[in-house]
Amino acid sequence: MQEAIRRVWIPLPRVAGIDMSVTNDVALLWVAAALTFVVLLPVCRRRTLVARGFYQNLVEGLIELVEREIVADSVGRRGRFWASFLLTLFFFILFSNLLGLVPLPQVFESVTADINVAAALALMVFGVTVFLSIRRRGLLGFARSFLPAGVPWWLGFLVVPIEIISWVARPISLAVRLFANMMAGHALLFVFIGLAMGSVALLKPLPLAGAIFMDVFELFVCFIQAFIFTMLAGIYIREAMEET
Repeated sequence: MQEAIRRVWIPLPRVAGIDMSVTNDVALLWVAAALTFVVLLPVCRRRTLVARGFYQNLVEGLIELVEREIVADSVGRRGRFWASFLLTLFFFILFSNLLGLVPLPQVFESVTADINVAAALALMVFGVTVFLSIRRRGLLGFARSFLPAGVPWWLGFLVVPIEIISWVARPISLAVRLFANMMAGHALLFVFIGLAMGSVALLKPLPLAGAIFMDVFELFVCFIQAFIFTMLAGIYIREAMEET
């Protein structure tokens, strides 16, 4: 797994101590972004009251799921502006997850199983929420939000650090949840495949059946992790837009 992630496709010099080479991980991120663009653009341009064909029904069904369950329920009417952002985030994470199911482990890997990618996505969401909070409440109002209304000022030294820690814990929990679930799912899949390859002929069907089951289950995990990440992002955006 690590060999696929660290493979360098285009070596580039370091800039400010940072290796700018295009690795397998970076290339797969480009692939996930391209898939998001290619899948969403034609469907969104030709959306009709009645979807036609399996492809359009499938993609529009996913779009309507995100719009109904996340944009409408989690964000609310004031968050309609963020519908495009949340849709793009959902499909990008979904395709990043699904790349790990391509049966070429030396090339394809679920890039969200890399903590750096998961952390970057979580920090992006965190940055959006901080920007919205400051824009709506002002810098002073944003700072005051860490001391909830009704709490005596003399408790501030205890309450404020707890509020700051809970705020900062949001991107950490987002990143770790996505990273851990994707890494664990693929690790179990490789374990079953390895058992199937190393077992005697009589026992091969057992780990092989386990690998097939894990493959189907991993497909579900890819979807549900993209959905949960996007739903939490929508909740954080709604909270940032609410007045205190």
